[in-house]
Amino acid sequence: MIRFILAGVAALALPLSPAVAKTTWGGKPRPYLEARPTEEESDAAVRAACVFDGLISLRLGAVYGVGKGNGEPVSVKVESDGKSVKVQGLSRKSPDIEMTGGTELAAELPLDDAAIDVLFGGKAVSIVTPDGKKHPLVDADASGAAKKFLKQCRGG
Repeated sequence: MIRFILAGVAALALPLSPAVAKTTWGGKPRPYLEARPTEEESDAAVRAACVFDGLISLRLGAVYGVGKGNGEPVSVKVESDGKSVKVQGLSRKSPDIEMTGGTELAAELPLDDAAIDVLFGGKAVSIVTPDGKKHPLVDADASGAAKKFLKQCRGG
């Protein structure tokens, strides 16, 4: 799988929150995007992959912990550029749980869902976790990775 590590992403600095500065994007075998802090052995903030029938498989917030990871319903709020939207899904264990103990919101969203435009619009994105705390999710995307990902998912 070809991966492009995109530099030039501005770091957000919210107190006690790791900056999400490493964004990886690629297109084979299907488009995907991952954003994670630069700290070693940290979990991802966002994992997204285009699946089929106009859906994006989305995992949010493992670096912060969302739910207990036992399949229970959870919701978070994502905010960007003055827009805010609620995302609902199930709490799952992160693929990195053995190293990080991370749990995340897992959902499949259609490409026309309002959350997709907020998450992949190329602006800095924050997440409000179920405990009411606000954290950086994705930095301002100077490299255009989020927009490229979304364009590929939409067939462009």
